[in-house]
Amino acid sequence: MARWGGRVVALTTALVAGLLVEAAPAAAAPAVVPLPRPTAEVPSTPAPLPPPSPSPAAAAQAAFGPVGSLVAVVAPADPADPPGTSADAAARAGEGTSVAGDATSPVPTASLVKLYLAEGVLTAARDAGTALPPEDLARVEAMLTSSDDPSASELWVSYDGPAVLADVVGRYGLTATTPPSPDPGAWGSSRTSAADLLRFLTALPEVAHPDDAALVLGALGRATPTGADGFDQSFGLLSPAVAGVEAAKQGWMCCVDDVAHLHSVGLAGDRVVVLLAAFPPGTDWAVARAALDAAAAAALSR
Repeated sequence: MARWGGRVVALTTALVAGLLVEAAPAAAAPAVVPLPRPTAEVPSTPAPLPPPSPSPAAAAQAAFGPVGSLVAVVAPADPADPPGTSADAAARAGEGTSVAGDATSPVPTASLVKLYLAEGVLTAARDAGTALPPEDLARVEAMLTSSDDPSASELWVSYDGPAVLADVVGRYGLTATTPPSPDPGAWGSSRTSAADLLRFLTALPEVAHPDDAALVLGALGRATPTGADGFDQSFGLLSPAVAGVEAAKQGWMCCVDDVAHLHSVGLAGDRVVVLLAAFPPGTDWAVARAALDAAAAAALSR
């Protein structure tokens, strides 16, 4: 026992020491401070977008009011591409064009047919290699500036108006323009559409000879406040309240298809504007003019 006694005591001492070490309390862990939870951002409600502005044509139709019906077309006046065919010009003009109403439906032209007649007569003389007689040049000027009816009638008869119109239709690619029927001499009853008038005015500088286009547009720029028949032409694009119009042609007629017609077409800055209005018979012309005035002002304010 003495032999093992010393070793037993030593072993016992070591075990006790080990237990004391294991029983010693562990060092305290550092306190964990919880981080604040990120607050989710609540997306702010976007401000409502303003309603889109009406197109120039829609604005014109809205301003026209309920006194009748209006077809309005507003389009770029100057195609950006080099000259080409009338179809090219029309296609390019379609970019940026606004339309209100049925622009392809044919309506009586009234005096707007004088635009086609003037260009056709000038082109026919040029193609024939002859100069247009001075008296006929004066008639072209008169029917475009003061909308003189006798001048239009003389030219219609002398140059075969239906044939001239057919030639213009072919060269400009018009689709709704037809001669008068059943009376071929009643040039004011010829039919056209807003789309055809747009095509013609847009393509005129490309399809017509430059001198002829300049003559037509120059005459339209000298339109008189009063027509040769005494009718007040200062409506629509020729209204004193409408600024920036460089050339315009007016038309009025009562009554075809039991409808009174009042038209205003032309160039204003970089735009072609076509306004074709119809009214119930008996509508006061002053009321009709005021509606066209409002439409033209609205079309050019957009």
